[in-house]
Amino acid sequence: METEHPLQTASQPTVVSTMPAVIRTPDQRVRVFVSSTLDELAPERVAAREAITQLRLTPVLFELGARPYPPRELYRAYLAQSDIFIGLYWQRYGWVAPAMQVSGLEDEYQLSSGKPKLIYIKTPATEREPRLHGLLDRIRTEDTASYQKFATPKELRERIANDLAQLLTERFSSTPKTPVAFRLPALPVPRSRLIDREQERAQAQALLQREDVGLVTLTGPGGVGKTRVAVQVAADLVPQFTDGVAFISLASLKDPTLVVPTVARALGVSQTGDDSLDERLLEYLQPRDVLLVIDNAEQLISAAPLAAQYLELAPRLKLLVTSREPLRVSDEQIVPIPPLELPDPAHLPDLEHLVQIPAVTLFVERAREARPDFALSSENAAPIVEICQRLDGLPLALELAAARLSLLTPTALLQRLERRLPLLTRGARDLPERQQTLRNTIAWSFDLLGTGEQQLFRRLAVFVGGFTLEAVLAVCALDTARISSSVQADDGVVLEQLAQLLDKSLVQAQQDTGGEPRFTMLETIREYAQDQLVASGEATAVQERHTHYFLRLAEEAEPHLFRPEWDIWLERLEREDANLRVALAWSKPNKDGIEIGLRLAGALYMYWFLLGSLHEGLTWLEEMLAQTRSSERSVARGRALLGAGMLAWAEGDYEAASPRAEESLSIVRESGDKQLIGWAESQLGLVRMGQRNSAAARSLFEESRMLFKDFGDVWSEAFALCLLGSVAYNSGDPAEARVHYEESLRLFQGQGDALFASFVLSALEVMLSTQGDQETARSLEQQLQPLMQQARNRGALVLFLINMGDIWLHRWGDKQQAKVLYRGGLSLWQGLQGVEQRICIGKAQARLAENQFCVTRHLAEAMASFSYSSSYRRERSMIMTTQESTPSFARDIQPLFRMRDRLSMRWAFDLGNYQDVSTHAQAILERLSSGTMPCDGKWSDEQIAQFRRWVEAGMPA
Repeated sequence: METEHPLQTASQPTVVSTMPAVIRTPDQRVRVFVSSTLDELAPERVAAREAITQLRLTPVLFELGARPYPPRELYRAYLAQSDIFIGLYWQRYGWVAPAMQVSGLEDEYQLSSGKPKLIYIKTPATEREPRLHGLLDRIRTEDTASYQKFATPKELRERIANDLAQLLTERFSSTPKTPVAFRLPALPVPRSRLIDREQERAQAQALLQREDVGLVTLTGPGGVGKTRVAVQVAADLVPQFTDGVAFISLASLKDPTLVVPTVARALGVSQTGDDSLDERLLEYLQPRDVLLVIDNAEQLISAAPLAAQYLELAPRLKLLVTSREPLRVSDEQIVPIPPLELPDPAHLPDLEHLVQIPAVTLFVERAREARPDFALSSENAAPIVEICQRLDGLPLALELAAARLSLLTPTALLQRLERRLPLLTRGARDLPERQQTLRNTIAWSFDLLGTGEQQLFRRLAVFVGGFTLEAVLAVCALDTARISSSVQADDGVVLEQLAQLLDKSLVQAQQDTGGEPRFTMLETIREYAQDQLVASGEATAVQERHTHYFLRLAEEAEPHLFRPEWDIWLERLEREDANLRVALAWSKPNKDGIEIGLRLAGALYMYWFLLGSLHEGLTWLEEMLAQTRSSERSVARGRALLGAGMLAWAEGDYEAASPRAEESLSIVRESGDKQLIGWAESQLGLVRMGQRNSAAARSLFEESRMLFKDFGDVWSEAFALCLLGSVAYNSGDPAEARVHYEESLRLFQGQGDALFASFVLSALEVMLSTQGDQETARSLEQQLQPLMQQARNRGALVLFLINMGDIWLHRWGDKQQAKVLYRGGLSLWQGLQGVEQRICIGKAQARLAENQFCVTRHLAEAMASFSYSSSYRRERSMIMTTQESTPSFARDIQPLFRMRDRLSMRWAFDLGNYQDVSTHAQAILERLSSGTMPCDGKWSDEQIAQFRRWVEAGMPA
């Protein structure tokens, strides 16, 4: 007859037996059955045996007994006589006997029903067999066993010894109703100092010390350092909590039902009597003044309501949670953890200050761990800055890269970072597996996405430099039948999926001065998404849609670049500069994309001219033209030739510009498009003027003017009149020039174009000054500054005037006109700069007064590297914030509404639509002021004040 043991009466490891004590003989010690595959886990079975005997218990292992019986009868008998079941699992499911439906391994687990079970799963397991996956999933679902992961036999032995000791204590001791004092799980002790994060630490600490805040969630992408910040915040707050601070990791869990058992075990809370484990845990927490750090909650978001429930019933409990996405429960306070601050490669400080920039600090400190003699120097500073830039300031990526300096120099490392993920491996062995390579870290987040979210995530990799909602809907919704009702439904799905990626820190909202919400991916994350896109087989289709979308944008923008609103469209295109390059690059080698590439490059020539990117634009145009036949007479080729001629003219290469402009005019005349013909004639006229053929230039400008007038294109007519004034002035006919200039000025002012009106006014000033009419010239100069102040984007005007000054000086040798243009631009720009830049601009002004035309050199000092494009980009944000003009919806109001704001109000109206917002403006303002608008976070007082100023100004579009 089998000896009865109290453990055999219970089915859960945390249930305390209510049976009376049983008197045993010394040979009847508690027996512990160990189940596993044999050869695969031989060292682990030895470790389990040592742990069991260490506690003076009896190990029951299949290999210890004599074998006169069939194997199945033997292990069944052993298991029936055992008190505790231990299951060890790795990769093999085990052999299935001919008469069996399951392996002996699964059979042993099934026969252990009713016994306390301790399950241990070895990691990593890259080749785990499918049937073992199924068994482990069932074990997790049934939730009748405690299970943990391990990596080494030593770790397993320690876990088994500790778990058996706790299990026996719970089984054979009478647990009081109120748990006894228990030592909280200690905070991890970091091996190195925390770099930067003062702002995030202060914010989290301040929130956790407020009486009305119970839950603070640190969010951010994988590898950004959320856990490290949380540990430091908790360590700083230890004195503030009477009952202490505890650290509990949920990284190994995937089943939300195991959150409570895991937290309870960490706190030493067990189930007793009729009380559920939930009740016991709540009873433990209710009276305590304690801070729990819950790490890696992102894969258990569905269990988030538990946090709100416990906080409601335990008034002195505080939770500090790390997660790649917010929990989205009531009263949650979110503290985003961004990547580390990066140096600006265009304005590098000296080494003493460079090493204090957080991303560089971290990289250098970790490099010294790999190579103790490593130091930042003038030789390696530039590659280190570029490494930090390419790795997005992501701490984990920087640490993994720095570890490579044991073999590579910074320059050699940078050369190998074209592909980041294969290089960023070899993390510390004591880190969790998901943090030992950057790819694992990102894959962890990717695996938590739903199928639709994974699909959108990989498709977003096609964008470079950011993307808008409009672009996402146009490019990424491959599966949509574009029918109105289904489009709206599908758009809603895509928007919600994008919101989820934003929440999960795989996509970031981008700071932008444009009207459209804009988003981006860290380049390290984008590289992983690219790999997924290629593996999916969708890359070609997505790239084609991407190219078609940006072709539509370029062709929509082109006519606006010849209008008063040119600066708005220039800014919009410049935000998409990287995407436009990708579209052009895809078109060039693609036989099906030749016409698309030709159309795209032809639509962008004015964009490149206004940016001053003459060489780049001309290169693209010539490469696209080279793929067409010289006999081709398409309008697309005519436009591309027009663009190539214009950019060659702007570079002063009239020999190249002339045949391009001539062929363009010949082709576009066949199209009958008066506006396009007018621009081709104007362009050829500019070339002829550069060739000192004033008669031919005058004739072409007159023809273009008449075409624009007939077409009703007032702005282009004003431009043609300006050109007629220039050719008349250069031909020695100031009277005619004045007539043309004054009419051009009148038309430009009537169109509200302060920029080109300023340009024409400066030309008039020069002409009158050279004629000796100094009084009128001074009057015009006095009109010039107020006129320039009216420009929507004064930074764009500054750089346009300086750029045109270069053309007048170096192309036509007109020093006087160049001087006026330079002076106007410098004067306006000086008011928009910091002290250091104003000094450099002052030098340029002084040299100009001495008739020394070295303006660009001093501007280079002011801007570090002077070019229209880079200057425009760097200065834009500062320029926009210093303007005192009336706020407009597109520029100032629409960007205030975030994506979740728009989603939350979509049922009522569209916060991205001017008509909807202006109609409901007063109600929106009242709700924003009272904090009752269902938005993604409360608006700041400054943002509300901006919205109020817009309403009071009459709500301009």
